[in-house]
Parts: sequence; structure tokens; C-alpha cells
Amino acid sequence: MEAAAEAEAAWEGTPLLSRRGASATYLGSPLAPDEVAQFPHQSPQQHLDDQLARPPAQEPSRYDVRYITSVFALFQVRGTAFASCSLWLHALVYTLTAAAVCGLVFFGCRRPELIRTGRLCELVEYASGLLGFLLALHLLVALRRWWALRLDTLGGLSGAVGDLSMLLAAHLPQHGSAELKALVRRYSLASLELTFMQAQGTDGVLGGLVSEKLLTDDEKRKLEELVSKPQAMWVWIAGIFQRLAEQGKLSSRLLVLIYGICARGRGAVGRGQGAFAYLDTQMPFPYVHFLSVLVHLNSFAIAVKCGILAAVAVWNLQRSEEKGPISDTESLQVLLLQACFVLGVPTLYHAMLEEVARLSDPLENRFQDSPRRTYHAWLLSECEAMQTAGEQPPQEALEITEAFEVREGDLVHDIVALEELPPQALLCP
Repeated sequence: MEAAAEAEAAWEGTPLLSRRGASATYLGSPLAPDEVAQFPHQSPQQHLDDQLARPPAQEPSRYDVRYITSVFALFQVRGTAFASCSLWLHALVYTLTAAAVCGLVFFGCRRPELIRTGRLCELVEYASGLLGFLLALHLLVALRRWWALRLDTLGGLSGAVGDLSMLLAAHLPQHGSAELKALVRRYSLASLELTFMQAQGTDGVLGGLVSEKLLTDDEKRKLEELVSKPQAMWVWIAGIFQRLAEQGKLSSRLLVLIYGICARGRGAVGRGQGAFAYLDTQMPFPYVHFLSVLVHLNSFAIAVKCGILAAVAVWNLQRSEEKGPISDTESLQVLLLQACFVLGVPTLYHAMLEEVARLSDPLENRFQDSPRRTYHAWLLSECEAMQTAGEQPPQEALEITEAFEVREGDLVHDIVALEELPPQALLCP
């Protein structure tokens, strides 16, 4: 425990930008799971959030598919759709409703066994089946939105940062350009952090990014006056190369290529087709409200049906088998089935409804959301790896490129030919 605490404290005291080569090692750290990670399939990493307060849960990077699909999944609650107090509170309400209906029917009816429950059961089963189909479609739409957000936002941003790092590493391999590449990398990582912060509504407080050396005090003051802070970082990146091109230190062709990469990075965190195109555009309110009303009405109908059947079963248990062809075993079976039905079906439907709500905003700081710090560490390690690869190419690559010979005419350069047009061609007809 002490070794793990010392390792974590040393990691927390290290600025993000100076963790060269340490991030990948930490993500795969062999720290004992019983000492660090209480969740059986999560990464043991944990960092400070933007307000320098520890987040409520550790961020998982990958989970063990074999574990989560085995029988042990029945005993796993944390991080699942069933780890919700609201879910079990609703289940308790419907169970109490069924118990109240059962007591009302049992004590209020003289002959509960004469109640015909067949039509009521058919109606509830038909409504439950239809609602289950609608909720499955609703969950499928939410999963598609979640994957599109992951692919277009985090994937698009990571792709733009990776392309820019690769281009700089190949075009500027000299050690003298390390400060330029570090500045671009810092702005790129700040854009990733600001995307999560804007989604969580915490982008008004940037002190955490200054403490982590992702922003300077001057940059912090300038950003606090802006609205779309993640996009502003890409404007700064593009401005760096535009000024280099103005000074004759960067070719115009390379500038155009970098502009395209910056445009893709900005689009990934923008409101056009990026992160906030999904986060700021919720599913239609009437559609979500309609499904919610159906879930609640169906749950109350299930509670009423189960309460009536349970009252009939309890009444039959009190009767003697000699008074009618009623089996105590069958009555007990009906009672247990209704208890499972009123507890299981509404809980399942509410779990699906709440899971859709959680999937619609995966950039929060909850346990099941996108692992923000994991993406940060991955992106940082990839950028540093490409920079190192550009600065230290293999010897064979250097020898082959030096020995490579080109004959005249093998390489075709772009030539713009300007022909002098006759004066007649310039006259309008």
C-alpha cells in the first residue's frame, strides 16, 4: 500500500507535459489490483481534476471481456446500468404499489378467486413486449450517437493531432525545432482537455490547466474571454505556422496542408459536425417524454396486475385444497413469479431508459464515461513517440537515402507556364 501511494504521489506531482515515456508505463503498471483498483477490469490510474479535486471514480481504459461475460457478471454492480439509486428507488415504489394493491384486493374483496385476470395479463404482456421493442430501438439510437461522438470527436481530434505530429516530426527532425513541436503538442492536448471541460461546464475555471503546464497565465487570461475555447487552440496552432510562412520559414504548400489538419481538429471539437453537434442537440423532447410516460404507465400496470394475482394466490393459500381444485404449490409459484415480475421488468425497462440518458453525454466525469486522462496519456505518448522517431531515424534509412541517385527527368516539378495572350483575346465580344 505504501509503495503504491508513493508511486501515485510521485506521478501526481509530475506535470503532464514532462511525463515523457512514463504514461504508457503507468497505464500498464503492475500495481496490485487489491491495493489500487477495486474494480476488477479497470486501469489503476487516477489524477486530479480541473479544480484540483480528486474525481469520484477511477477511469477505466479497458475491461476484461471474459470476466464481464461470465457468471461473475451477476455479482458486478459498480459501473453497470444497475448501479443507480434512482433505479432501485423506482423499483421500490412499484413493489410497494403492488403490495398495496395486493392488500386492497385481499381485504376488500370477499371472493378474490373469482377475479378474472386473464385479459389483464394479456394486456400487460402485450404492452410490455411492445415497450421492450421500442426501448431496444431507443438504446440502439443512443449507442449509434455514442459511437459517432467517439469516432468524430475523440477519433477526429486524435487523428488531427497525430497527423500534425507526424508531419512536424518528418519535416522538422532537427533538435532545434523541439520547442516548436512542444508548443504545438501542448496546444493540442489543451484542446482535448478543454473539450471535456466545456462538455462538463467547467471551462470557466482554467487554473487546473495552468497547474498542469498546459497553459500559461497569459494564455489563460486570453482564453477566459472566449466562448469556444477548444476551437481557439486550433486557431493559435494555425496562427503559429502562418507567421512562420510569412517569415519565409515554411513553404506555402506545407502551410496549406497544415491548415487542412487544423481545420479537421477544429471541426472535431466544434458545433458543426463535432462533439457539441451531438451534446448540444438532444433527442426530440416529445419522443423522450413519450417513451418515459410509457415506461412509467407500463410499470404501474405491471404493479397492479402483479398485486391482484398475488392477492388471489395468497387467498388460495389460505383455502383448503378440499374446497376446490387449487394446489398450494401452484399458488406459491404464482406468488413468487409475480414478485419476480414486479421487481424485474420495471427495473429492466428503467435501466434501459437511464442508460440511454447516460450514453447521450459520455464526456462527463462519471465512471462509465470516456476516460479523459487515459486519452490524454495515450495522445501525449503517441506525439512524443513520433517526435523521437523523427529525431532519431534508423541508420539504414539514412544510408539508403544518401546513396539514392536520381537521373534527370525522374522527378517532375510543377511548372506554371504563362503565355502572352493576343490583345484580341482580352476584348469582350
